[in-house]
Amino acid sequence: LVMEKRKVDTLTAVRAIEKFFGLPKGSVGVAGLKDTTAITYQFVSVPLELDPVKVEEFNSKHSRVKLHCFFRRPFRLRPGLLFGNRFEVVIRDVRNVDAVAEAVQHLKQVGGLPNYYGYQRFGSVRPITHIVGKHILLGEYELAVEKLLLTVYEKESERAKRVRRYLAETGDYKGTLSMFPRTMHNEKAVIAYLAEHPGDYVGAFRALSTYVRKLFIGAYQAYLFNRLLSRRIEEGLSFVYAVPGDIVGFFSDRKTHEPSGVLLVNSAVVDKVNRWISEGHAALLLPIFGYNSQLPSGKPGELARELLREEGLDLAAFRLKSMPEASSGGTYRLAALKPLEVSYAAEGSTVRLVFTLRKGMYATTLLRDIVKPEDPPAQGF
Repeated sequence: LVMEKRKVDTLTAVRAIEKFFGLPKGSVGVAGLKDTTAITYQFVSVPLELDPVKVEEFNSKHSRVKLHCFFRRPFRLRPGLLFGNRFEVVIRDVRNVDAVAEAVQHLKQVGGLPNYYGYQRFGSVRPITHIVGKHILLGEYELAVEKLLLTVYEKESERAKRVRRYLAETGDYKGTLSMFPRTMHNEKAVIAYLAEHPGDYVGAFRALSTYVRKLFIGAYQAYLFNRLLSRRIEEGLSFVYAVPGDIVGFFSDRKTHEPSGVLLVNSAVVDKVNRWISEGHAALLLPIFGYNSQLPSGKPGELARELLREEGLDLAAFRLKSMPEASSGGTYRLAALKPLEVSYAAEGSTVRLVFTLRKGMYATTLLRDIVKPEDPPAQGF
């Protein structure tokens, strides 16, 4: 079925569905997380025969989550099981509409942007998800819990700040549990566990869903990817075309743009590979580090290994003995963000952008390049 939501995160919306229909936690399937503040539509799967009357009852009781267009499919949705996303974004009070138009034209001419993970991958208000993930990989579970629960950020609510400071000063998990806002599901789950099992920090993370545990590791992998991509650009290497030592993916189906194979580029084939890239048959890939990662060689490989040394990690760290279900073998990610379509329309100081991105590409990355926000967290990107 199609889930419509507004001003609520995907996991909270999914929990509302599970609770209303009496489904076990984790039984509703989604292919990805959508923006919290936007009006979003996405497919979700539920393991039951839906009654139209119950669906209408759900819609009448929930103002921020609505269900539409239910139909049967013989599989459960899971993260990554989607082609991409289409966006319609309205930007108001634009001081220089011509600059936006020029940015869109430049994007079309260049053919893409660095395919950074967006701020929301790490937390816009509390950019801490990747930090927690790093401490988990290092086996520093107590420190990971402290970062998750106690770190205070300026743009948090005053209530959240007070509760975090109180917990830091007292260590009173039981007393703090009722003080945390209901929306802080992850913090409350960890606190509730530690209130009953003091000192069991690994168990505290196991109180979270497997999906959330993987989010921490994935956020740190995203952080490493962004740093590697930035370092590549700083070194004067292209984020679109390959040099000897790079890894590229080849597309057998240009409609899905899912790489069907990868190649380690050498000097004998680099020109041919770059021609394939320009024709849309191949694309430069950078590693999402994991215990099975094949790293580039040459200069690209040096950059990757140098980054891991700086972070105090090796690839084996991504195999978690204390939490094997959150381990990651690694994968690859396109280095360039290339919209399948992008258009705009201006009326006065208002600009409407319409664009389509493949899965794993962040609309906020494109919006930041076009709009160049002065305060990204406040403006949402």
